Amino acid sequence: MSVEKLFWRLRDRMKFLLWPLIFALSLGVFAQDAKTELPDLSTNPIYKEAVSSYQAGKYQTTIDELKAVEIKISSTADKMNMGFLSYWKGVCYNRIQEYPLAIESFEKALGVDYRPEDIHYEYGQALFASEKLSEARLQFRESLKRKFKRAVSLYYIAYISKELGEKKKAVTFYRSIDKLDSSEAKEVQQAAEMQIGDIYLEQVEKHPDSFQAVENYVIPQYKRALNLNKESRLAFEIANKIRELEQKYDLVLLKLRNGRPTLVPAYFTRLALEVGSDSNVTFAPSEQKVAESKKRSLFTKTDFISRYTLYHEDFISFAPELRFNYTRYLNREPEIYRNDNYLIAPAFRTAYEHKMWNQPAATLFDYDYADAKRDINEREKLEFSFRSHTLMIGEKFNYFPWGESIVRLRHRVFDSFTDASDSKTTSLVFEQVRNFLTSTLLIYSSFDISRVKEDIYDTNSFTVRGDLLMARIRDWFSPSFGLGITRTNPFNDSVRGIEYMINPSARLTKAFDKNWRSSLKFDYQRNKSDDKENFDYEKYIYSFEVEYLF
Repeated sequence: MSVEKLFWRLRDRMKFLLWPLIFALSLGVFAQDAKTELPDLSTNPIYKEAVSSYQAGKYQTTIDELKAVEIKISSTADKMNMGFLSYWKGVCYNRIQEYPLAIESFEKALGVDYRPEDIHYEYGQALFASEKLSEARLQFRESLKRKFKRAVSLYYIAYISKELGEKKKAVTFYRSIDKLDSSEAKEVQQAAEMQIGDIYLEQVEKHPDSFQAVENYVIPQYKRALNLNKESRLAFEIANKIRELEQKYDLVLLKLRNGRPTLVPAYFTRLALEVGSDSNVTFAPSEQKVAESKKRSLFTKTDFISRYTLYHEDFISFAPELRFNYTRYLNREPEIYRNDNYLIAPAFRTAYEHKMWNQPAATLFDYDYADAKRDINEREKLEFSFRSHTLMIGEKFNYFPWGESIVRLRHRVFDSFTDASDSKTTSLVFEQVRNFLTSTLLIYSSFDISRVKEDIYDTNSFTVRGDLLMARIRDWFSPSFGLGITRTNPFNDSVRGIEYMINPSARLTKAFDKNWRSSLKFDYQRNKSDDKENFDYEKYIYSFEVEYLF
């Protein structure tokens, strides 16, 4: 178990031990915020001293006075007066937290059928404090039937139901408080809404992907409780719960000026290890000249990416990024291992936040640098393969109600190990997100103009791709399917003709918790060209990938 998980588990255990005490003290405030109004029997002169002591808050003195009165009238008192004495002593015992004596007194009063409107409520408190929960719940139900302190009685019933493991029943009773008149409900309404949040949290933390439920259900419930009264004594406790959950589960906390949420935490780091099989190992850098091998090989690929986003006030963000990728082929034939390669690619991304069509939008500016090495000379040594500089300016906006759109203009300068393959590429890119009820469609399209130093390799190409990300199936895996098509026009090379690349793919992803994921992956590539010897090929890639998200 990690140190962080151990910390949260110990912290939650301490809260479990402390909260019942805090709860009992809070309910004591509900119970004692005003003195119980005594029945008319208290106007009898024989109770004069007891009434005076009670009104002064001297409860032990009141008990002593009542015991003296009880002795005086024990031979002549009727059931009504004896019941009244027992009831009144029970109330005083509650005030000084002598709960066993309070229980005994209330039982005597009820034994002679003396039932003022608040006796079940007072009796219930004594039973609750003595941890006789089932009996206490029955008394609070009687108090509710008599319409005495209905909100607090419902609160007690709900809390006891929760402690007895009846979570659904507890939520029902907490929700019933909202149906009461606001003047009556406000006494415990905020505490009830907080308790519902506690129940939700207890339930969702049993599942490995609890962070989604915490974000969608638990925190909104706590915020509902907080908004009832942000100045109350309980508001500080609720605000702390929200803050701690957002930190624990790395959830969105802040918003930019256009309403777009910031990233909390500000960092993103991913480490992935992939093992797979490539049916046709081909190294194809962007100069379009493809060297092809007809041999199959297993491969391993390590991919690392890390990004940290900084915000200047509430309108601009800066995100330095670093990516590293290393691929090694296990078939050590020269035609194969010459394709071993690594890529290191730092980048710097910015976004200026504003509004467009009264919706969040952002102007984007990115710079990407890439440096790659490959075993070009078949010496089992990685040497310079290419480097590139890419500038991009774009706009992210929400024109359609069902998803975000991005338009980019991109220019890349490519320096190859072969001077004849040096190139410049200008691209116009459009991306669209289409959200459905349980899935998401990602659409990508680009028009690319590539001009190579050896102009026979000049091309104009158009790419369109769609990826459908589907919801998790039976709590097991999340499938996704993609299809890309690229039309390439090598207009200075009539031998190649118009080329088409078809690239279907599929993924089955399993999330074990918020950090670990694994995926089964399949990719197929088919490039159709009239120049079959150099540019016409197909390949299958099957692989298994494990990811860790920091």
